[in-house]
Amino acid sequence: MFNAVTLKRIVRDSVRLYFAPLVGAVRGARAEVAIVLKDIRQHRDS
Repeated sequence: MFNAVTLKRIVRDSVRLYFAPLVGAVRGARAEVAIVLKDIRQHRDS
């Protein structure tokens, strides 16, 4: 039915799809923090 390579590919893709929203949320949060910190620095220097 499934050979070892196919089974590994299914498991790998399933894990990626499971964690994709979490990874996206973390990246979005980091980007938002970077924007806020940049804004703070700009207002502090002005």
